[in-house]
Amino acid sequence: MNIFFIFPSIKLDLTVNHGIASLCGIIKEKGYAVDLYHPDKINNSELIMEFRKKKYDLCFVSSVTNQWPYALEFIKSLRSISDLPVIAGGHHVTHYPNILEEHDDLDGICIGEGDIALGELLDKLEKGEDYHHINNMWFRRRKDGKLIKNEIGDLIEDLDKLPLPDYSVFSRESVLNYPALMFSRGCPYSCTYCCNNSLKKLYKGKGKYMRMKSVATAVRETAAFIKTYDPPMLNFDDDTFIKNREWLYSFLDEYRKITTIPFNCNTRPETVDEDLCKRLASANCNIISIGVESGNEELRKKILKRHMSNAMIERSFELIKNSGIKTSSFNMVGIPDETYEDYMDTVKLNRRIDPDFMQISIFYPYKGTELGDYARAQGYVRSDGNFSHSYFSRSILSMERFPEWKIKCAYLFFHFNVIRRRSPGKAVYYLLRYNVLKNAFLKKSIKTIMNIFAQK
Repeated sequence: MNIFFIFPSIKLDLTVNHGIASLCGIIKEKGYAVDLYHPDKINNSELIMEFRKKKYDLCFVSSVTNQWPYALEFIKSLRSISDLPVIAGGHHVTHYPNILEEHDDLDGICIGEGDIALGELLDKLEKGEDYHHINNMWFRRRKDGKLIKNEIGDLIEDLDKLPLPDYSVFSRESVLNYPALMFSRGCPYSCTYCCNNSLKKLYKGKGKYMRMKSVATAVRETAAFIKTYDPPMLNFDDDTFIKNREWLYSFLDEYRKITTIPFNCNTRPETVDEDLCKRLASANCNIISIGVESGNEELRKKILKRHMSNAMIERSFELIKNSGIKTSSFNMVGIPDETYEDYMDTVKLNRRIDPDFMQISIFYPYKGTELGDYARAQGYVRSDGNFSHSYFSRSILSMERFPEWKIKCAYLFFHFNVIRRRSPGKAVYYLLRYNVLKNAFLKKSIKTIMNIFAQK
């Protein structure tokens, strides 16, 4: 059986997706073939050309919310030349399953984790058996159009039972653009802007949500990845790498035995102490990234449900720097109920922590997330298209106290605003990079510049 897998990354840098790599590992372990179509631009002729290279039996489509309009366009193009079954999955479908009722081009959807469901679907199709009653899947039966909605199945508790993710379905360039691995599923925290909260509710009573691969499996996966790709560095993409300190310390001991390749990881300020930093530094940790998100404590606690103090954030960055590890901060702008003054609190906090790297994103009200639902309930989400290809492009909120144009300017000038005092030359570089070089200079930017220089 041959599977055609579509995963759009339109207008984005091409990098790997751990979920797709995991599913492709399962497909191949079962003896089936899979080809991934992973475009960064819309090209329906290219899609059709790739599809016609083989005789495919099934099409899988995975997409996040921002990419769904593009995924749908590819599905329609495929439908114009083929009637093979099309199954959609991913975060967007999981949080908005009614999409099956809205689009006749879909034969089915997979809700939540698809490891067991898609494997079972392939086996039933191969044997010619009825496949309409598989947990985690909804179908539109072709003979009569009836929608069949199956319940959510239990979570896979032992991740070691899964085959290793197969990153070979991605181009080598995509893998090396951002060489990354992930050893866990789930997150112990409940940030309102994140999908983990809604996924916990989806899987309530279905098993342990927070799961980790064993140290032995994580080391084996790391060694295999290094042997295949010889990356100059690694990114451990787990939402919070320091979930289990005993596991982490054991992994770091084993990691040092197989490689000296530097790695980057994510954590939260609550987890940082001197011993942790010392252990990570000894294993050649290069960068630790921490979510600041907002520098306004009240907004961060009330709206984002992140209950750490600014003092804790500052202390965590200080400890990491003292250990010789570089730091990176994640930040958001355009948060529901945020004001420009709140945004400037984020700027000021970043000035104090002085990270080596900063990322700024624009809040996006993903369906199914607590904060996305709140934004809709408050009437903040615009109805004029309601689409942005990523959380780095534009805000789709309409807030009187923080209008879209000002959110965009705040995003574009974030780096400049943080570092202009200590490094004017670098600040100008960022100003050019995020404005002139991206052709995104807004008409009202002059007013924002004046506001920036007015801040003390």
